[in-house]
Amino acid sequence: MGLANTSRTPLTSAAVFLLTLLVSGQLYADTTLLLRGELVSQDADTSFQQQGISHQRFDDNELQLSQAILSTRLQLNSDWKLHGVFNAYSDGEKTVGVSQLFAQYRPLVRHTIKPEVKVGAFYPALSVENTDMAWLSPHFLSNSAINSWIGEELRIGGVEASLRQNGRQVRRSWSWKALAGLFKGNDTTGTLLSWRGFALHDRQSLFDDRVNFYPLPWIVNDDELNAPAWTEPFREIDNRIGFYLGGHLAYQRQSELRYYYYDNRANPIKVDPDRLYAWRTKFHSLSVRHRLSSKLTLFSQALAGSTLMGEDIVRNHFYSVYLAASYQLDNAVLSTRLDWYHVIDDDSTWRDPNRSIGQAMTLNYSRPLSELLTLSAEWQLNKGQQANRVEAQYSESFSEHSAKLAITLRY
Repeated sequence: MGLANTSRTPLTSAAVFLLTLLVSGQLYADTTLLLRGELVSQDADTSFQQQGISHQRFDDNELQLSQAILSTRLQLNSDWKLHGVFNAYSDGEKTVGVSQLFAQYRPLVRHTIKPEVKVGAFYPALSVENTDMAWLSPHFLSNSAINSWIGEELRIGGVEASLRQNGRQVRRSWSWKALAGLFKGNDTTGTLLSWRGFALHDRQSLFDDRVNFYPLPWIVNDDELNAPAWTEPFREIDNRIGFYLGGHLAYQRQSELRYYYYDNRANPIKVDPDRLYAWRTKFHSLSVRHRLSSKLTLFSQALAGSTLMGEDIVRNHFYSVYLAASYQLDNAVLSTRLDWYHVIDDDSTWRDPNRSIGQAMTLNYSRPLSELLTLSAEWQLNKGQQANRVEAQYSESFSEHSAKLAITLRY
């Protein structure tokens, strides 16, 4: 159902050029290398990455390279920085590539309200969970349902402009930031939520990447929708520009709130030669983080949105929320998270049931072994119902247990 895109995109060419400069030593760079190996044990079915029905990233009880990251920040001059994140995985269709590459303009100005511009490929900063380098979570090996989906299907390929004020500069307790962005290349966003449902993992899609899902008969049959059992998350189909708006509000270093509204403005009746449709997807996101004490931090996020494909072929509303806490022990961190998610099927296409609902619990224990090494253990239970599992001759209900033991090297 179409061939993989093997041509070099402008983003890939820029990444190769940046790596060449790094290797040749022609630019000063603040660079971090991260390697993470995971020993995974689980009782779920075949992974969606192998076109199975499971929501799990891996389906083998063996050692996996879950993350290999080179994150670099180049100081071009006093106003401009260049950021690049290069990733490698042991799984997926594309195992080496780029997840972020953008230029950041932060001029030195006297005024307390300061401007900033980003240009390139990057994440909107809507998450209070994924605050570590390269959009990783400092608390968990697997992301929440919300941010697993963001990492899979959403990336800004465009420009973001913002204004911000640091409260300390004006002797106030409150700091704020207001922003707006324009982008292209997120036309297929919504595919995985509708045809696979929410998942919980830590694999970020790379540019020119492809994400598989179970080949449901109604989707892949030639005499029905005749679409592929995969999606390319950052493909441009209709040449329309999407937008997002956001605001951050922080009280000292104790509390923070982030609100975002996103609309890709895709034309849902547009389809490309690979039979990939544009999906009109829009959502609201609200994130909160509060530091109760020097040892205990609470954080949460809520997502509510909708997606439309074709002339009412697929029309879904989706919702998700998580509540999480992280507690600093003497020489370790204990974190827990509860997830709830729901996709509501609002169309009349009876051959394509999209309804899914579920909840998950995640427990994580992380302990540094040295300045370079960290040991993490994580257990997760993800259970719920998904209507289209019946089309694959499975029960509508699912229950997926996973346990992971990971070693992370950061240099």
